[in-house]
Amino acid sequence: METAPASSLTELEKLIIQHIPRDVLMACEDAYYNGDLKGRTQASNFAKGHRPSAAGQNKHFFINEAFYEALLAHNADPTPLRGTKLVIGRLGIFNIARLNVAGHKWTNLNRSATRNKLAEVNLDIQRKYVQVDFFNEPGQLNSGTIFILGLMDGIDTNSIAQLSQVMIAMPAPDMKSWLYMKSIPEFLNLYDQVGAVSQVDEAKPILKIQPKKQTGND
Repeated sequence: METAPASSLTELEKLIIQHIPRDVLMACEDAYYNGDLKGRTQASNFAKGHRPSAAGQNKHFFINEAFYEALLAHNADPTPLRGTKLVIGRLGIFNIARLNVAGHKWTNLNRSATRNKLAEVNLDIQRKYVQVDFFNEPGQLNSGTIFILGLMDGIDTNSIAQLSQVMIAMPAPDMKSWLYMKSIPEFLNLYDQVGAVSQVDEAKPILKIQPKKQTGND
């Protein structure tokens, strides 16, 4: 899924870590699992033939509400809950939205006009980290979009599609590929690695004061 060179990916990861706190990703992951569980639990009360449709609708609302609360709790200024509209947060330079992936169908996803517009702002990130354009190199990055992906490739005991993994991903500007993708647990490990490398050394050496040597006249 990753299309950038390894060195560029490392720099891209540092950019994400700089703007997105670890706790936010942990909260988004928990929100996804909690919303998925509530949606499946509610849908299990329907007749078997209705469960897939009921689960899809219920999970959308429950995950949206949990996602909204997670963003709100971390000062990400989420857009209001309103029917089927996307909930979009903002942290640093990044927009944060969510997207379900059925099975492992990573392309030709059901895209909305809003998601397309969100993906378009990754053009400068693509030029800087993925397809370097020396003749049109972007300046300071002011905006980007990250999707929190819910991989729905499991089946629970009621034959309802079940969330199996939550990922952090950055769509290409045309939404036809991905500039970056990694599971949340894998990405969380990077915070310790980057922190260990980039931590500022604030230790200040203190010279030991040597006592004045006494003479016979003292």
